[in-house]
Amino acid sequence: MNNKFSVVISAYNASAFIGETLDSVRKQTYTDYEVVLVDDGSPEPMKDTIEAYQKEYPDFPLRYVWQENKGPAGARKKSVEEAKYEYIAMLDHDDIWRNNKLQVMNDVINNHDADVYYHDELEVREGGKSKEIRYRQLEDDAVTDLIMNGNTLSTSAVVIRRDVFLKCNPYDDCKRYGEDFECWIRLAKFGASFYHVDQVLGEYRRLSNSLTMANDNYVKRTNELVVEFYDYLPKDKFSNTDIEELKCKQKAVNEYLLGRFYHNKKQYKTALEYYKKSKEMGNDNMKNKIAAILAKLHICI
Repeated sequence: MNNKFSVVISAYNASAFIGETLDSVRKQTYTDYEVVLVDDGSPEPMKDTIEAYQKEYPDFPLRYVWQENKGPAGARKKSVEEAKYEYIAMLDHDDIWRNNKLQVMNDVINNHDADVYYHDELEVREGGKSKEIRYRQLEDDAVTDLIMNGNTLSTSAVVIRRDVFLKCNPYDDCKRYGEDFECWIRLAKFGASFYHVDQVLGEYRRLSNSLTMANDNYVKRTNELVVEFYDYLPKDKFSNTDIEELKCKQKAVNEYLLGRFYHNKKQYKTALEYYKKSKEMGNDNMKNKIAAILAKLHICI
């Protein structure tokens, strides 16, 4: 059975590299798809770039939509609303897929019933360093699994039933921080089922100018939101006291994560301050201790 995919791309200031992302879709061995690209209010709209691409590849089923800036969640919400096919394949504007991505996902859908499918990726950093990211199959209680064991889905690796996405409306408030992690939690809370495809089918590219790499406010706000995620835990398994204790532990971990952020930028003094604060808040594990020692010695992690 040939399932139809709506490839949805949210883009912002992506004219310089959107061509490579679109190429990875255009070169798919599986061809039952459309592409919806939402330009999220780029200061320099991508219309000219996209029109040039459409002119070069007139048979490529690409639609360009511009909207006022609403952030990644708002752009993804808009792209799904604009889509017309049963399955939504998300793709960030700076990531790429392997040529067999949609073919593999079509085969998986035909053989495994689920609402959300996701595969493994290759993380590629500037300079050429790369490593495979192997995700895990979520447990039946996906809400608890995600919150207690951490996120294991990546936007560009996810395929979702469009009707489930629209009914759940996981991006309804268009958050600008931690929006994807919360999207998966909300889908799980809604009752969506998840299926992990144990294959590397795409490349997740970490660019130095991305929010997660360059913006400390983004890291702080995302960490704060993760604390709020504990409120999604099922009340028949976790008491209010349990949840408050988990939040306190997470806040301590968040200080360590901020330390890592500054550590990676070689701001060792600031990193050490966060490591010390994390320890004072109760996070006295080995990772925090080793990181503090390395920061004192001005050794990058």
